[in-house]
Amino acid sequence: MSNVLSYITCFGWLPLFLMGLLGLLLGWLLFGRGKSHAGDLTVEGEGALRAEADGLRARIQDLEGRLSTSDGEVSSLKSQLAAGGAVATAAAAGDDDESYALEWRNRYLAARVKYLEGKLAEAPKPTAKKRAPAKKKAPAKKKAPAKKKTTAKKASAPKVLYTDGPTDGAPDDLKLIKGIGPKFEKDLNGKGIYYFRQIANWKKKDVDLVETIIDSIPGRIQRDEWVPQAKGLAKGGKPKAASSKKKPGPKPGTKRGSTNKDGTPRKKPGPKATAKPAAKKSGLDYDKYYANVKKFDGKAKRDTVDNIVKYLGASLKNRDSSLVACSDATELDTVTRNFCVKKLGIAKDKGNAIVKEVCQDMKSERFKNRVTFYYLCAKKARKLGVFA
Repeated sequence: MSNVLSYITCFGWLPLFLMGLLGLLLGWLLFGRGKSHAGDLTVEGEGALRAEADGLRARIQDLEGRLSTSDGEVSSLKSQLAAGGAVATAAAAGDDDESYALEWRNRYLAARVKYLEGKLAEAPKPTAKKRAPAKKKAPAKKKAPAKKKTTAKKASAPKVLYTDGPTDGAPDDLKLIKGIGPKFEKDLNGKGIYYFRQIANWKKKDVDLVETIIDSIPGRIQRDEWVPQAKGLAKGGKPKAASSKKKPGPKPGTKRGSTNKDGTPRKKPGPKATAKPAAKKSGLDYDKYYANVKKFDGKAKRDTVDNIVKYLGASLKNRDSSLVACSDATELDTVTRNFCVKKLGIAKDKGNAIVKEVCQDMKSERFKNRVTFYYLCAKKARKLGVFA
């Protein structure tokens, strides 16, 4: 027993020492192994900060790239907006012919409303007559057939205006009526007039109505006698105008015969003192064309303008052919081919460009005079010497 106590006394501290040494070893392994300090941070902490900084730099570069892309898109959108504004401005300016067409369309609709209002005003009359048979008291009310005749007349009368199209067979060639060209035929078709019988049934109020919606033909219908010509064509014959009837000549032996009362041969009367000189028999007003050209070129030479008038000749007597419609691409192509290319001898591309420039220069003119148009084309092509 004494040996055991002496052994514990000598070696009892050894387990405690070993346990303390084991604790130090575990602490070093858990908290101190592999960590080396650089300043106040560990190497792992500094590496984490550097990785975070690199990530932030990459993100900043990505945002800067996106910002430059956005700036490019903004500048592109601004240029597109500016181009769209220019197109909108040009469209707002428009061609004068298009604004005229809209104005003309408004007049046509206003005239149609007025026409339909008149029809509605006349509508109650037949209904009032239809109420009368309800009060029949005697067989004397056999006058009903007379009412049918009036309604039959109204039903048989063809529509003058505002038809939906050539619903009753193929349309007639209205250009057979003297005074109606392709342009007037197109305008009349646009107002529902396709057949000779429609024009043949026009009354004065119908003529006045047509002249209000097609303001380029004031007085032309009566002057060129469209209605008499249409009556002849509607019957399958030739156009018959009232003025085409020949007056009967003088009877033989009268004072207007070939001899005078004393038997001497009768002389034909000479020209009247007020007759126009022979130089103006062409019916072309050279002063008017020259004045119109001077509105665009104050230094225009009279001889050059007169030669252009002579070159156009009889085409100026027809109102349609005496004007140039810049809204009609076919007509502009004709001017380019027949005048710029064949007469002036320039290339077609250059001719097209010149024609467009002249249309822009004469934009203020609703009716563009062909003489002035050709003069400006020749001037821009530096070919006025052709008409010198």
